[in-house]
Amino acid sequence: MNYYLFSGKHTPKVASAFAPEDTKPIYELIPELDNLNELPFEYELVKLTAGKNGLNKSNDLSNLEVIWLDYQPDNKIGSLFSKKLKTIIGEHLTGNEGIDWLTAKINGNGEQRIYYIPRFEKNLDVFDMEKCLCDNFGVIIPCFSSEKIKAYNIFFRPDDYKIAGALYISEALKKAIQKAKCTGVSFEKTRVS
Repeated sequence: MNYYLFSGKHTPKVASAFAPEDTKPIYELIPELDNLNELPFEYELVKLTAGKNGLNKSNDLSNLEVIWLDYQPDNKIGSLFSKKLKTIIGEHLTGNEGIDWLTAKINGNGEQRIYYIPRFEKNLDVFDMEKCLCDNFGVIIPCFSSEKIKAYNIFFRPDDYKIAGALYISEALKKAIQKAKCTGVSFEKTRVS
């Protein structure tokens, strides 16, 4: 069975959720979120456009075709999911993943929507360490053990615990997401031994 890195789709312009300027980095936020069910701040949607000198940020969302994506990009967490995408993932959990969900409020275009962030309650042993490419700081290119990941439809790198920046999904979950025509998603086949 194939597994995939599950991420947001890269486009030249997109609506992205931005946290307030004074919001702590994610690694500092994680311990504070342990006893919460909702992020302690609200996001604002902005338009990001790729330019010659990097990304340009604007509050004008008027010329974007779609602003509310199922996988909404953001500048803090990395994985904000619509209710539709959360439901699809929930229907495909094996029960071994140990996920609960945080909510996040996003304001944009005169409305507020609730998005969801998967939070993993236990660390998952999923690497085939003999086939991972590592340096002194850890795993650079992961390789997952098919024996270890067969019990999961969604998982993360063990070095990315609780609120994962990188999520990996099974082929069955990928197909369900594609069938539902979820927006803003991207899949990249990952190494499995």
